[in-house]
Amino acid sequence: MKKKKIFFLILLLPLVLTLSACGKKTVPLVTPPTPVSVQGQSMAESLSVKRELNYPGMVAAESEATIAAKASGNLTDVKFKVGDQVVLGQELAKIDDVSSASFNPNNFNTNQIKQAKLAVQQAESVYNLARESYNSLLISAVKDLQQAEIARDQASKGRNNLETTAAESIKSAELAYETSKIATEQARLTLDNREKLAAQSAIDTKTNAELTASSVTSTASATITNLNNLLALDDNNTVTINYRSNLGALDVSSYDRAKTSYQLAKEEYNTYAKKVFTSINERVTAATKVASAVKQFADDAKLLLDKTITSANLPASSLTGASLTGLQATVSGYQAQMNAAVGQINSTQQALANVDLSNSGLLDSLRQSYELAKQQEASVEQALTNLKAGNISQKDQAGFALNLAQNQYDNLKVKIESQVMAAKTQMENAQRQYDSAAYTLQSLYDAHSVIAPLAGTITKVFVAEGESVNPGQPIATVAQISNIKVQFYVESANLVDIKPGLPTTVVDNSNNSYAGIIAAVSPQADPITRRFLVEVKLGNSAGLLLGTVVNVKFNLVKTVNAPGLAILPLAAVTVGQNESYIFIAENNQAVKVVVEVQEVIGELAKVKVDLPLEAVIITEGNKLLQPGTALTLVTK
Repeated sequence: MKKKKIFFLILLLPLVLTLSACGKKTVPLVTPPTPVSVQGQSMAESLSVKRELNYPGMVAAESEATIAAKASGNLTDVKFKVGDQVVLGQELAKIDDVSSASFNPNNFNTNQIKQAKLAVQQAESVYNLARESYNSLLISAVKDLQQAEIARDQASKGRNNLETTAAESIKSAELAYETSKIATEQARLTLDNREKLAAQSAIDTKTNAELTASSVTSTASATITNLNNLLALDDNNTVTINYRSNLGALDVSSYDRAKTSYQLAKEEYNTYAKKVFTSINERVTAATKVASAVKQFADDAKLLLDKTITSANLPASSLTGASLTGLQATVSGYQAQMNAAVGQINSTQQALANVDLSNSGLLDSLRQSYELAKQQEASVEQALTNLKAGNISQKDQAGFALNLAQNQYDNLKVKIESQVMAAKTQMENAQRQYDSAAYTLQSLYDAHSVIAPLAGTITKVFVAEGESVNPGQPIATVAQISNIKVQFYVESANLVDIKPGLPTTVVDNSNNSYAGIIAAVSPQADPITRRFLVEVKLGNSAGLLLGTVVNVKFNLVKTVNAPGLAILPLAAVTVGQNESYIFIAENNQAVKVVVEVQEVIGELAKVKVDLPLEAVIITEGNKLLQPGTALTLVTK
């Protein structure tokens, strides 16, 4: 073809020269441009796009728990290692065995133990006293009831034997009178004993409340100071921390919130420290406010550290110096202390209210019994006087004596039942207080036991025998390795299209494939990567090992969600300073169409454009086009 063109030009050359010599112009020959080869897709095809996505994933156990220390101390009596099978509730180790001779009291809150032991001793003393009173009352009640029964029988004989002399009737009445006096005296003694018990109970409760208020506010003061030293929330604080800019970097409001909580907690404590209390109830109420405010401060401090990022000044973990994990573990310990303090002061406040209510009701019942006994004694005394004066006949006397004895027996039985019930209630209340105090003491010891939270296999061990641990510090990890899942993270752009039930394929390093489905999608992004956790459930996971990296594959269909939108390859869109545009094929020529880019999705772009469904959009070769360029569509 090129040779023919050259030959044709040679033939024309003399003619051109001749015409030039004659002063006439010639018309140059124009070669039509070669069409540009391009590829495209219709507007209808651009309404959706199918993509195969691949993400790296991690094989994990379906159920897994990290066993953390609940107290400070040294790990002793370790009974586990990696690979061991454990059962739920199994004791795996101890933290400073408080029962051993080598126990170091400096690593344990001995003040709490002393207070708990004192509470147990006091509760045991009250319980023993109540039990002795109850047993004595039972013995006395049997004797009194027997005496009342004897009096009743004697009165019955007097009525049946009218021949009985007046002297015998008088003796019977006198016996009834003596019995009523004994009953009155017994009621008085019971009331006196109960009033003494009530007074002692109130004193003990107030003493415990005073100790608790002091202990709780002391713990709160130490917590305020220690947390402030960690976070430097006080503007006048001389402590300088080099990780100040890291605090709350993921949520700046968390720092202001922690600072506000710190100020409120400090104000509550200063108010408590300066106030002169007129009653123990007022002191306990003020201590409750302090404990609640400091607990909130500890919670907000933990939230602040959860929103904190790591850096060179504050690594995730460190053997020496500050670390984010260490700070979080320390603050978790203060949270646990303040939770215990709040529970302790609330229990004390309830105990103050209960002791007055319990004593008041029981004393009122015993006072009524005592008044009833005095009335019965006066009634018997009057009957005896009348009998001696001869105002009634022997029959009437006998009938009166019998009725009176019967009434005395019935009243005494009711009174004894009431007293026994009251004494039993008092004993049971004392026993519950003793059991509660013993449980509190045992709970302090239990905090130093390391317990398996679920049945499974030990997969990780973080602390060795004899090493020091702090509250919240991980000790080991236990997992149920028979149930396996795969976890991976996706960006927010694809999250809306990934739903539970979506089929997936998991491929391991040996190129083995496992069929699965999406089981769960987290609605909250990771604070560091800003990506969302997705979990895959496998039909058959045999061959996969925990902790290995696999490849997760699945297909997504992205569809436009409104008319006038299209999804195109990002390369098909030319983005300029003033406008963005694409080219469409129309009559074998390139036509420029202005578009509005609404979203970039990886290598795709969602654009707003008004085109008919049959319009062909140029997707490849568009960079060589200008408006009006001739083109040829090439099928993919």
